[in-house]
Amino acid sequence: MFSWTRLSNPLKMGFQFVTVFSTSSQIPPNAKFWSKLFGKYLLLTNTVGSGLLVAIGDAVAQQYEGFAEKKTFDYSRSGCMMITGLVIGPVQHSFYLLLDRLLSDSGRWGVLHKILADQLIMSPTYIFLFFYVSSLLGGKTLAECNGELAEKFLYTWLLDCCYWPVLQYLNFRFFKSNYRVIFVNCVYVVLLSHIKYGFSFQDP
Repeated sequence: MFSWTRLSNPLKMGFQFVTVFSTSSQIPPNAKFWSKLFGKYLLLTNTVGSGLLVAIGDAVAQQYEGFAEKKTFDYSRSGCMMITGLVIGPVQHSFYLLLDRLLSDSGRWGVLHKILADQLIMSPTYIFLFFYVSSLLGGKTLAECNGELAEKFLYTWLLDCCYWPVLQYLNFRFFKSNYRVIFVNCVYVVLLSHIKYGFSFQDP
């Protein structure tokens, strides 16, 4: 005896296939682009993004300094900052991926542990690389780099400890791990650039 159930199954499967195909084809190109940017190509995104954001942060710091002291814009300085960011980006990328893997808890205590690790490991590393790499690119000798680091490192790190844990709490609690590096470089580099170039502790 002929059964309609046998015929309905392939029809139903075909209908489901068309539905899935039509739905997937309607995914916006921007969504695919961003998913790849912060997924498959995350290392490249963090590296290039770090370089661009450090350069932009320095440009903002230069504008602030220009209003105060009427300085002309230094393109070579921002270029050195961009290269510095390109060097720091992969270090940040690796650290935050490892940190999220080792401390997967997104609760309050897990976030506090991440903040502590960030302040004791990543923050000093970032400050060291920022001052040292940018100074070398700026033509300073190793002795001059060491002198600047001795002069500004502790002050910068202590200032970092005063406000940075609050911002990192937001970063670790509410943002996905894919956006850690971009968040840090969006809110941190203007201050560092100003500390490096905007003033000296030896000024009267």
